[in-house]
Amino acid sequence: MSTERPVDRIRSVPTRAASGAWQAVLAAVRPQPTSWNPPWARFSRAGAVASVVFGLYGLIVAIAASGAVLNDRGGVPGGLSFLYLLPLVAGLAVAPRRPLDGWLVVTCWMVVLRIILLPAPPDPMPVLEVWNWLMWVPVLLLAGWAARGRALAGVVLVSGVALLLCGVWQPHAVESGTRIPSFIGMAVPLVVGAALGARQRARTALHDEQERADEALARQGALAERARIAREMHDVVAHSMSMIAVRCETAPYRLGDVPPPVRTEFGEIANAARQSLSEMQGLLGVLRSDDRVERAPQPGLDDVEELLRAARAAGAELQWELHLPEVPAALGLSAYRIVQQGIANAAQHAPGAPVRLRITGEDGVLRIEVVNGPGAAVPAGPGGGNGIPGMRERAALHGGTVQAGPTPVGGFQVVAELPIGVRA
Repeated sequence: MSTERPVDRIRSVPTRAASGAWQAVLAAVRPQPTSWNPPWARFSRAGAVASVVFGLYGLIVAIAASGAVLNDRGGVPGGLSFLYLLPLVAGLAVAPRRPLDGWLVVTCWMVVLRIILLPAPPDPMPVLEVWNWLMWVPVLLLAGWAARGRALAGVVLVSGVALLLCGVWQPHAVESGTRIPSFIGMAVPLVVGAALGARQRARTALHDEQERADEALARQGALAERARIAREMHDVVAHSMSMIAVRCETAPYRLGDVPPPVRTEFGEIANAARQSLSEMQGLLGVLRSDDRVERAPQPGLDDVEELLRAARAAGAELQWELHLPEVPAALGLSAYRIVQQGIANAAQHAPGAPVRLRITGEDGVLRIEVVNGPGAAVPAGPGGGNGIPGMRERAALHGGTVQAGPTPVGGFQVVAELPIGVRA
């Protein structure tokens, strides 16, 4: 049961409000969050140039104001008035790199100057003079851009209090009709800066999300390609292991007069082959759960020419030079898929471009070159980004490499080198 009296609750309302306002002020004067990224933040030289430009701008305003407006005001000569304005220049110079710090320096020092540089004649004057606005508006814009949430509320609160002090703390009359325009003049750069900051943060978040989506898509494509390779390798290895088991079991009948120890050895080899085949099917058979898996026999290096003739019949401008060596079935399958993907990439990203293919087998290395010229038509659309990574996955399976990149004439080339002697 609460023992708080109604009077205590009533008294606590302004206390909580004051505490919330104070927290907002603290949020404003704290160092700006790391999320502040002005457009020039990616370029260190541009950031330095922006600081110099803002500093020179503030210096020009200070010289003009001290010589034409503040000279002998309040008994202070123009040279001393210029020294009084240097903190404002420093705040402007700091603002491009640390906008909240620069805004806080300029805002607080404007209130101090209102006390120091009182006008000599008792004539009405605006809440802020032109030179005040020239110093204040740039830092208000940057502070609104940089701050968000409680920090933005603190910036608005402190700026409003400073403007109120500048309009009240005067022994002379304030020009009629300048108070409301002054608050509007303070609010406009803050609103514009906050809008620009929110837009930039949204674009940054969208860019980051797009990068994460592209990375996830690339990982998904790599995993899918690995699964496809595993399925194909399962077919190749399963066929080889089945043949070993069959030949070992039929050897005693085909060879005749096989001694019992040799017959026993053949039987043990057949059993080991069948056991290995069963274990491999248990590990990789789950990859067959997809109903879309190809059921046709897997192609090899000897089927490349048939693939090329079918692509030419479909309208592709193909030229090829084939010197096909004898390679293992698994290596031939990977080479076939690399050629297939290379032609598909050329057709998608450079429609109508001539494609040249060359396959050679020298010094124990199977070399595949797929080169296309500049496209004669607009590409059909962006690809999934899995073609080149998939080729590299297949080449790495055999200890090989794939190099891909643009050509000097504006085309694209893919060069794969697969060691023939390395078995997957």
